[in-house]
Amino acid sequence: MKHARTIAMATTLLADGRAGAVVDMVEPLLESVSPPAASTGQILLRGLLARVEVTHRDRPERVFDLLPDADEVTELCTCVRAEVALWRGWAHARRADTTDEAARALRHLDDGQELFTSICNPVGRSWALLGRARAYSALEEYGLMRRVLDDATTLLDRLQDTQANRWFHELSATALRLSGQYKEAAAHADTLRSIAADWADRRIQGHAAAHTAALRHDRGDSPAAVLKAAETALHQLSPARPATRAALCRALRARVGALCRQGRWGDATSTLQEATASTLDVAAAPSFLRLQQARVALDRGEAEAALSVLDETFERRLPTLPTVRRASLAFLYCRAFAAADRPDDAQQWLQRTLRTARETGHRGLEQDALRVREGIDDPAPAPAHSSAPSDPAAAVDGFVAESREMQAVADTLRRIQPSHSPVLITGERGAGKRLVARAVHATSRRADGPLKRISCAPTQTEEPLDAKLFGDGGSAAGAVHAAQGGTLLIEDVEALPARLQSSLLRLLSAEGLSSEDAGAPDVRIVASTTADLGARVEEGRFASGLWDRLGAISLHVPPLRERRPDIPLLARHFLNELRPPGSSLVSITEPALEALLRYNWPGNVRQLRNEIERALVHVRSEPAPTVDLDTLHNSIVEGAQQNRSPQPPQDAPDAILDPDQTLSDVLARTEKAVIERVLRACDGQVTASADVLGLTRQGLYKKMKRLDIDASSFQSSTEAAPTP
Repeated sequence: MKHARTIAMATTLLADGRAGAVVDMVEPLLESVSPPAASTGQILLRGLLARVEVTHRDRPERVFDLLPDADEVTELCTCVRAEVALWRGWAHARRADTTDEAARALRHLDDGQELFTSICNPVGRSWALLGRARAYSALEEYGLMRRVLDDATTLLDRLQDTQANRWFHELSATALRLSGQYKEAAAHADTLRSIAADWADRRIQGHAAAHTAALRHDRGDSPAAVLKAAETALHQLSPARPATRAALCRALRARVGALCRQGRWGDATSTLQEATASTLDVAAAPSFLRLQQARVALDRGEAEAALSVLDETFERRLPTLPTVRRASLAFLYCRAFAAADRPDDAQQWLQRTLRTARETGHRGLEQDALRVREGIDDPAPAPAHSSAPSDPAAAVDGFVAESREMQAVADTLRRIQPSHSPVLITGERGAGKRLVARAVHATSRRADGPLKRISCAPTQTEEPLDAKLFGDGGSAAGAVHAAQGGTLLIEDVEALPARLQSSLLRLLSAEGLSSEDAGAPDVRIVASTTADLGARVEEGRFASGLWDRLGAISLHVPPLRERRPDIPLLARHFLNELRPPGSSLVSITEPALEALLRYNWPGNVRQLRNEIERALVHVRSEPAPTVDLDTLHNSIVEGAQQNRSPQPPQDAPDAILDPDQTLSDVLARTEKAVIERVLRACDGQVTASADVLGLTRQGLYKKMKRLDIDASSFQSSTEAAPTP
């Protein structure tokens, strides 16, 4: 093979960390031919440069110019296919700022690992494992990250590859620190510092210093020690390009934390302002900086200000965030509510934090949460009726209210929080009536009491409905008494027999619920139905008095097809909920998400959940399962296609340039047409549209401003809110 000797020499130089010498050796040998048409030797030379770009120069974008797509080399030898999969995967991992991007990285890297294994190439296997660890780090899946690094340890021990060891120690320092294993993380950071000194590489020195600063901050070292390490890291990283933002964020977080502990609030704020203006001029910076603002406010004792910052920046995005980031935000909410003397709310968020931290192996966060729990486990005596969480999304996991229709339901739930009146929930089957009933209970003053459920639908059981509802008059108590002090949900209330309708009406009478008699049941009735009870009253099939009493507070749950902005959030919620604990994060491709958005969902949310559960069975289990069009049921894809307009948007540009048009003009028009199409499908909801487009909410706002797009013009003009 041509260039074989050069490739061997360059590989040896890279193992010693001499990337500059490799560039000088390889660049002159590159031919002008495009990657797909390049020879085997040319592609392997380009692979060496791709390795330099992603592991030394922090320029992953160039990899896609250097190397062909994986499907363009399927006929070439295994070593070429392995190199292409490996470094394209690394490129995706280095620029992974979305779940989809990290998933692409993992798919490429998994393919590369299999190919290198088939040809017994331990060097390639080790780099594939390190790339997977880098992708898992971007996904904040630290348990999986440690598992992959453990697999890489044996291989690296046998190899003399200093560059691979550099990445191993950097990734291990991150994974171990976030797992609370500070001593082990410090050892890796020290080794990384030694490698940087041997190479005289200032950037790697900055990375090592940032790890040290983060370690000292997380384990509670003196503010002076943390500050010194953070300032050293920031000084060494200052010339770096935005690709080092992870190290910059670690150092800035440590500096802000140390300044707050010293009571230097002005300096902490100035640090954040300076970072906004210069250092972190990258897409992820605003959220990071707002997070630090919330921490500064908390450390200053300004709990309400911290809550305001968190709500403004993260509340709507919380269900879509990566798992560990969601846990970190939950922890901040917990701290803020505890500081605001709202122990019930603090406990709610604490449980979220602990559950997620334990699922992902984030021991450091778990320990922090346990320390906070000590202060709220035994709060000061509360009033007889303590306030429950006012936000249904906080009170009930899976309650998604991105659409205006569900926001109206959530608003009604907040308004009726102090009430003990019956509630009637209407809606189609599978729309989420049971979830709304749980929210009614969880946000009420009865939240500490039981929530019982009984269905009036005909069953095959021998126990009569009256016995299940009211008991048999002997030792067996019915659902009404089982729900004492809490809430009873009566499902399919339209099927309640006439004689039991009278009994339920008597129970719902003012005397029955407010009597001081010891024998009077203290229970709140919530009923749900898919039927038109008004029509049944007119037909004489339902008692008018019972209908009037149940309808004291009425909540209508709209079908899923009328609240499409909720679909992306619900889909990602089910993807996370249904995956096995500790398994890889599941992503969904944009075409698949668009198909879900366009489908009419006759079975509503229940059907969506079932479809996600079914799709998960058909995706690849490793390294990162991804739901795409092929994994969706044919009926979903076909139904979505039927709802697609057969004609292109009126404002879609022609393929041929007009005489006075530039390419930029056509691209801008194309971009505008696509964004407007998605906004139209999402009813003008920016968050849902950004999710479909694979953008951040802020990134979409910037594009809308540049392209003069008004999201409100795509929103429905009518809004029907439930009335209590």
